[in-house]
Order: sequence, then C-alpha cells, then structure tokens
Amino acid sequence: MEHDNTLTELALILAAAFLGGTVLNRLKQPVLVGYIVVGFLVGPSVFGIIHDEKQVQVFAEFGILLLLFIVGIELDLKKFAPVYKAAIIVACSQITISLLSMFALGQLLDWPLARILLLGFALSLSSTAVAIQLLKDRGELNTHLGRSTIGILIAQDIAVIPMLLIVNGLGGDNFNVFDITKLVFALSFMAALIYSLNKYPQFFTKIIDRIPVENQSAVTGLALCFSAAALSGLIGISTAYGAFLAGLILGNTSKHAAYEANIRPIFEVLMMVFFLSIGLLLDIEFLFNNFSVVMLLLLLAMGVKTIVNIYLLKRLGFSRKNSFIMGASLGQIGEFSFVLAALGLSVGAILPEGYKFVVSIIALSLIVTPVWLYSVRNMGIYIEKTKRKNKSHL
Repeated sequence: MEHDNTLTELALILAAAFLGGTVLNRLKQPVLVGYIVVGFLVGPSVFGIIHDEKQVQVFAEFGILLLLFIVGIELDLKKFAPVYKAAIIVACSQITISLLSMFALGQLLDWPLARILLLGFALSLSSTAVAIQLLKDRGELNTHLGRSTIGILIAQDIAVIPMLLIVNGLGGDNFNVFDITKLVFALSFMAALIYSLNKYPQFFTKIIDRIPVENQSAVTGLALCFSAAALSGLIGISTAYGAFLAGLILGNTSKHAAYEANIRPIFEVLMMVFFLSIGLLLDIEFLFNNFSVVMLLLLLAMGVKTIVNIYLLKRLGFSRKNSFIMGASLGQIGEFSFVLAALGLSVGAILPEGYKFVVSIIALSLIVTPVWLYSVRNMGIYIEKTKRKNKSHL
C-alpha cells in the first residue's frame, strides 16, 4: 500500500511538472523554472505532497550523469576552436574572481579552505540550460553572439570536471598525496583525450562504428555512459568524470547524432526530475528567516558576475549591446553549482545550513534570470542612448 502511495505521489509531481513547464514555455520562459516552482509547491515547504525529497533524488542523480554525457556529446571540438580563446579567458576569469571573492570573505568569517573552494566554484558557474534557452528564444543561438556564449558555457562545463574532482577530495581542509595524484592523473588523461580526439578523430570513429546501434542506440549509449561512470567511480575519481568522457568520445565520432537523438528524450525526463528536486529542497521557513541575507548574496553573486562578464567581453572586442546580453545571460548560478553543493555537503565541506543557503541562491538565480536579462539589456540600451545623446551635444 505504501508502495502504491509512493508511485501515486511520483505520478502527481511529474504531471504537475509537465503542466508547470508547459505554462512557462507558453510564457516564453525557460521550462526548467516551471519545474523548480512545481518542486517547491509540492514539497514539504508548501503543500507537502512529497515529504521526502530522496524519493526523486536517485533519478535526479541519474539526470546529472546524463547531463554531463550530453554535454560531452554536444562538445564539437572543431566548432569550439574559433571561440576558444575568448571562452577560456572569460571562464577562467569568472572562476578566479569568484575564488578570490570567497577567499576574502572566508578570511573575514574564518571559513575553512574546503568551504571557500566549494563556494568559489559554485558561484563561478552559469546555467547552460537557461542560457541556451534564452538565446534560442531571442533567435540568436546560431549568431556570433550565440556561438560565443555557448563557447563560454562549454569552457565552464569542462571546468566542472576538475571542480568535482577537487571537491570530491575535500574530506577535510587539505588534500592528501593520493588525492592530488588522482586529480593530476584525471586532468592529464582528459587533456590527452581531447588532444587525441582533435588530432586523430578517425581512430575513435573506427572503434565506435563497430558498435551496432540500429534500434538500440539509446540502450547502447546509456550502457556506455553508465559503464564509464561506474569505472571512474570504482577507481575513486568521480562518476560524472566518466560520463563526460564517454560523451566526449561519442560526440566526436560519426554516430554522435544517432546516440544523441535517441538519448535526449530520456535525458529531458531526468532533467525535469533534477530541477524538481531543486525545488523540493527549497525551505520556505529558512528563506523567511534569512531572506535579507539570501537576497543580498543573490544580488552580489549575479551583479558581480554580470559586471565582470560585460567588462571582459567589451575588452575582447564585443559590442556594448552584445556584451550586456551575453553578460546577463551568464549572470545566473548554474545547475552544476547544485551538484557541487550536494557533493560538498556529503564530504563535509559545508554544513547543512550552508547547503540551504547555496540551494536557495541557485534556485532563485535560475528563476529570476529572464527578468535579470531584460533589466540588464535595457540598462545597456539606456547607457548607449545616453552616450550618443551626449556626443550629439558636443
């Protein structure tokens, strides 16, 4: 009987999530915002349909593996090449500034190094799903602006892998020699693989082409994803690392389209569950009790990221208009930040209260991103008009 109730609850929230996503899609907003809102409403904080978010957490974790797998498949190294310099500069600058900001705050509040690193990493990342949806809605996905933004997101997605490896090794305040050795090996292997895929793509294509995919490409792709994830987990690195590398290999072979087309529907369902789980974790009582602090941290995080992005993009030669649009599109805090926070909680890098702060900021940043983009874009237009007006008076 209890089993039937659990299935009924899951069916209810999935139906509600579909409805929420449909409504947001009609309003020309990212559907994942609808999933987060539905998760919040059906969670313990509001209607209490779901009392234990662990009921969907396992599916959400599968969604994360598939997210990294799909990111790897979609990472076309040849298309990334023309924008890689700007992408790497912006992504590395975001990470560096976030880490320095958290280090300064951590020194003031006497935080351990593990917490500083975790929060610095989490705040530096942007949401690939939200940014791509915003660009698609504006019809700019295949423009120079869109390709450049996607290049920055790809650079961030690649940076997630070493971040996960570092956080995974933070059982205390410092790494031990074994953790450092694993990190160096993992990063070296990934760099060597990317170089090999770019230099000798035909070698990997011949291997993958021997795997039959007719009528079972989804099963084959999932098997490759989870096998690589399991292998990397068994050697003590990170399951996400293996999933990403498996996707990266498949994405640079001739059969990548067949794999992606058949896996994407499964991926989209699990992504819905993942964003539902973020909403379920939102604690309304915690938000009310810490509203001013959460909103201040949210404003600082999105404001600093957006300002830094706009400045860097203008320095890299982008127009003022495009710099404002790209800067605001990348201003939110991404889904991988939630993954880092969950991992940090499991290894003791942050306490449960700190985890609630991070989850609240991530969820709210994803929800307000469309309004943020609209406001920043209009601010850029206003500044541009003011400068032209001032020049005309001279």
